[in-house]
Amino acid sequence: MAYRIELTKTSAQEIRELPGHIRQRARRLVDGLAENPRPAGSQELRDLPGRYRVRLDRWRIIYRVDYDAELVTLLRVRLKTGPETYEALED
Repeated sequence: MAYRIELTKTSAQEIRELPGHIRQRARRLVDGLAENPRPAGSQELRDLPGRYRVRLDRWRIIYRVDYDAELVTLLRVRLKTGPETYEALED
């Protein structure tokens, strides 16, 4: 079962601004979410049910999975700086 991938305007911009070697890996990881929205190493965010993060070096790819609609929505791609990394996530 293949999920559709949807990028928010913010997440698309953040991917474009990533360093080149990280950007390529991020795109491959996001494409892989279509086949497996819960890859090894992904974690559901503690205070935000239905939202997940996957690590990419020091970066975090934060996304939401809608299992009924078979949709993965990429919310943010951020450098891990602390708890504020997961604040103010748009829907």
